Amino acid sequence: MELLKPGCIGNVELKNRIIMAPMGIRGLCDPDDGYWGKRVRAYYGARAAGGCGMITTEMVFVSQAVEPVAKELLDLGNDKHFQAVRQLAETVHAYNCKLSIQLTAGFGRVIPPYVVPDGVVPVSASENTNYFVPDYPALNTRALTTEEVEALAQSFGSAARRCREAGADCVELHGHEGYLMDQFMTGLWNRRTDKYGGSREKRLTFAREAIQAIKRDAGEDFPIIYRFGLTHYLEGGREEEEGIWIAQQLEALGIAALHVDAGCYETSWWPHPPQYQKPGCMVEHAAKVKAVTSIPVIAVGRLHYPEVAQQAIAEGKADFIAIGRGLLADPEWVAKVQRNAPEEIRPCIGCHEGCLWQMIAGEPTSCSLNPICGHETVWQLRPLQKKKSILIIGGGPAGIEAARAGVERGCEVTLFEASSRLGGNLWPASMPPFKKDIARYRDYLIRLAARLPIDCIFNTSVTAEDIKKFGADVVLLATGATMEPPPFDDPRVVTTVQVLNGTEPRGTKVVIMGAGVTGCEVAVYLASKGKLVTLCARQDLDELDMDMVDHNNRFMLLRMVRDAGVMVLRGTIPLRIEGNHVVAERKGVEIKIDMDSLVFAGRMFPRTTFHKELANLPGVISIGDCVKPGTIMDAVWGGFNTVRELQ
Repeated sequence: MELLKPGCIGNVELKNRIIMAPMGIRGLCDPDDGYWGKRVRAYYGARAAGGCGMITTEMVFVSQAVEPVAKELLDLGNDKHFQAVRQLAETVHAYNCKLSIQLTAGFGRVIPPYVVPDGVVPVSASENTNYFVPDYPALNTRALTTEEVEALAQSFGSAARRCREAGADCVELHGHEGYLMDQFMTGLWNRRTDKYGGSREKRLTFAREAIQAIKRDAGEDFPIIYRFGLTHYLEGGREEEEGIWIAQQLEALGIAALHVDAGCYETSWWPHPPQYQKPGCMVEHAAKVKAVTSIPVIAVGRLHYPEVAQQAIAEGKADFIAIGRGLLADPEWVAKVQRNAPEEIRPCIGCHEGCLWQMIAGEPTSCSLNPICGHETVWQLRPLQKKKSILIIGGGPAGIEAARAGVERGCEVTLFEASSRLGGNLWPASMPPFKKDIARYRDYLIRLAARLPIDCIFNTSVTAEDIKKFGADVVLLATGATMEPPPFDDPRVVTTVQVLNGTEPRGTKVVIMGAGVTGCEVAVYLASKGKLVTLCARQDLDELDMDMVDHNNRFMLLRMVRDAGVMVLRGTIPLRIEGNHVVAERKGVEIKIDMDSLVFAGRMFPRTTFHKELANLPGVISIGDCVKPGTIMDAVWGGFNTVRELQ
């Protein structure tokens, strides 16, 4: 299997072709423990122990002179931090895993406003608006002076030298996604007239000087990986032709490998691909670079599917594979591929909620499906001092995760499921072809439950009396949620859940009532089947009725709605059905919408059939959607933490 064969980046040999991609770990860091302390070592160490060929760290600032936020982060010039980097190198090296440290010039125009101190003017290659608040002039950037840019470029040299002295095997330059280094390389954001701007040759000067500084200070033989976007998918941004030219120029400058992605903050569904992007969504970008260069090329982007990663290597489209979130979901991803057990890999579902958004909130970078990620030192599942019996009612994500955690803690677990199959609402959620990640997770849970030493009893609707008679030490109610009934009594009206469970809406003209996530997904799904879809959003907002946490998923779903040709009516509430029309109120005026059928995307409500009868029974705990309908992460973490906290 080509994916598992050794490969070289410069003079560094990796034991296989799998690299952990860089991701922010803000909530894991501890200023009192060398910043990259025990928790960071446990986090990266778990992925090294799981078989990765190389770990790439989060971005590390090379200078504290231009962006004050750098003073709060890892400082390679700080001896205590330096020792922490050395300990991290020793940790991953113990598993024959290499360490690459990603070096950054900074944020520039994409600096989050909340990290900018009062009175400080952000910096960039030129005067630019802040991505997050373009209409707030106080956060517009100033152009770095020529002297500041020269000093910043030289800082890469001393930073790389410190990385090498600490035991790192190579460094990666953070030159993608519209961050500061990328801003210097892009005409849209670089309008300078000195040696760092103008022609594309001059826009490459900053990167050229940084590379030269590294080679001078860290050694010609110290490998440098350069991560850049082949194209920004943004008007005025980089096009592929320039991206190809940049790749060739970087090779000529002595770069050891190119890490290729696409996009920027304005098109974030590329560098942070959501669940709606296809597997291996940026492999072809890597292939285009590989075709014109002779150094190793690293592909990235939804490559946590073993068959897709293997195909990219086998077909010569890339030399190495970078996996980020897939290794958060399952740190043993590589080990399971090695033992030919890909079906045991816990998949990533592309939600970004447990990883990106936990990190943004200042919490440890984690995973919606793998709560122990980022909590390796504090959330371990230890056997209970006294063995307990656990009865679980409901076989959805919360119930199965609770069963898994219960087994790990040494409990005797019995699970009752009212239907003939496990998975709960993951079944309708995984129906559209663009929701295959959810289908993979559903199937993973079913296989997991089959491997666990638990009793699964199907087609059994239990009563409160049955539960009392069972006599378990702990009862976990994981009965899920159900959708509210439609407001119209008409045979042409169905719910989104019914549609996703296989009910075909009548006719061709379909009106969808409700433009939340499910309503939008069903609109795209039905449009792909040839339906003429009108989507009625209660709110008069660009983002419709969506309450999706992650903007990458949200932005891409909105584009999918647009590209599917769905007619969107904002601020529109269906009132009644008259013949072949839906009568709706739109911004205070009644309108008529042609229809053959109406699909109701209603709210979900907890199933609490017998919960009140058990309220006073000791050891009864509700988990998942039957407490409050939420995300898959809410269900999984609820099941996990409930069992973890059992005494």
